[in-house]
Amino acid sequence: MDNSFDFSSFSRQSSKGIIVNYFLIFFKSLKSSWVLIPLFFTKKPEDFSATKIVLGIALILIYILIRSILLYLNYKFKVKDNNFILKHGILKKTNVSIPFSKIQNVKFKQNFIQQLINVTEVEIETAGAKTVEVSIKALTREQAEALKEVLFSDKKAQYFEEVLTTKAPKKLLKVSPFELFKVSISENHFHSFLLLFAFIFSGYVQLKDLLEDLEINNQLDVLVEENASSLVQDVFLVGVLLLFTFVISIIISFVRTFLKHFNLNLILKDESLEISQGLITKQHNIIKKEKVQYLVVSTNPLKKIIGIYNVVFKQATSGKIKSNKIIKIVGAKINQISILKDILFDEEVAENEEIFFPNKYYLVQMYFRSFLLLAMFNLFAFLNINFLFINVVAIPLVILLINLKFKKTYFKLYANMLEIGSGQFSTEIIYFELFKIQNVKMRQTIFQKKRNVSDIILQTASGKIKIPCLNKNLAIELFNILLFRTETSDKSWM
Repeated sequence: MDNSFDFSSFSRQSSKGIIVNYFLIFFKSLKSSWVLIPLFFTKKPEDFSATKIVLGIALILIYILIRSILLYLNYKFKVKDNNFILKHGILKKTNVSIPFSKIQNVKFKQNFIQQLINVTEVEIETAGAKTVEVSIKALTREQAEALKEVLFSDKKAQYFEEVLTTKAPKKLLKVSPFELFKVSISENHFHSFLLLFAFIFSGYVQLKDLLEDLEINNQLDVLVEENASSLVQDVFLVGVLLLFTFVISIIISFVRTFLKHFNLNLILKDESLEISQGLITKQHNIIKKEKVQYLVVSTNPLKKIIGIYNVVFKQATSGKIKSNKIIKIVGAKINQISILKDILFDEEVAENEEIFFPNKYYLVQMYFRSFLLLAMFNLFAFLNINFLFINVVAIPLVILLINLKFKKTYFKLYANMLEIGSGQFSTEIIYFELFKIQNVKMRQTIFQKKRNVSDIILQTASGKIKIPCLNKNLAIELFNILLFRTETSDKSWM
């Protein structure tokens, strides 16, 4: 560990933090300035003289500069008695004290401005917090690494005065640009495809109505046969829209994957997992392995052929976590998944354990809910009879998705672990250690009671996990085992 940094007394971040604060406040002001747009329509042009505009902009820029300086001067932090202590605020002063034991992970970030001026943002996240607890906007990389070493140390003395012997980092995963390309083309485009298609299709309907009003719609007949019916025209044009939407969704996925996961590296260092990735905004997450609540491994048929998987590290959280806060790696191979499981879990995950599937009543539930929605759609579709042809695609697709979901829903019980499978086109597997269960519940609806089936609900620090529609005897047996293993374990879930 670098001993050249003393965190025992209050210190400020780099003075470059003023620049970071300035641009953050400036861009935030730009985003909220849309509320001023109506003024330009209510005022006369002569009311907006060049002098007034320049003066107004100058005052705003001076205000942002003063606020940036005050934020920098009032932002101080130190480490004392196994606690990270922070003071900040201009008019409203805030004191924060975080015990090392409550720190879930430390994240390094660099947006475009931070990369230009060569500083690193350090975010400290705690279990149960919906938002980032601490965000230090501008440290040198050396300061950030030294602070991380202090926060993740298990020593009980003055850490920054000791010389620690550390193991050499072990590289677990590195994803090349070509691997990222394979990830992007094999992503599940279904959800983004549906959203895009709904947007484009609604735009097409509105455009068609407009063209009919302008008597231009007859020119579209060149796209189909001269005597084709309106229904055939709609089928043809919707097919073109489907193809166009599919291409756009792949391009969006490609760009998003490269921006978020560029130069993805995963290493094991000092019993912590360190994940670095990102192109425009670089991120570096440091996760204590004991803070991982469970592991989610996902793939799909195309990914399986290519031989790659996505992995999400689920940590303690309060409420629904934002997508940009989820810690995820992509493009992992099966042997790398095995190494990760060996690092995170004490028990080996075997393939020969007995697999338990839900009762067939689970199929009945899904069919009932899905076709109820389809019936409602068809009721509205009668307003435009030409939309009814969508059933030709929708009904087989719904049947396919329901059967895939039923086949992929299962669980395996090990001595100290659960493996829970789910999915439709994609396959998702949760690996979960039993001692991290906080609450186990057996739930049964009126309809399930008649069929003698129950759901098992597991409450974890990272949310609920559901095992649906088990035979009643199996559900009772699983409930008792989970309850016993949870109550008799002396391991800490954090």
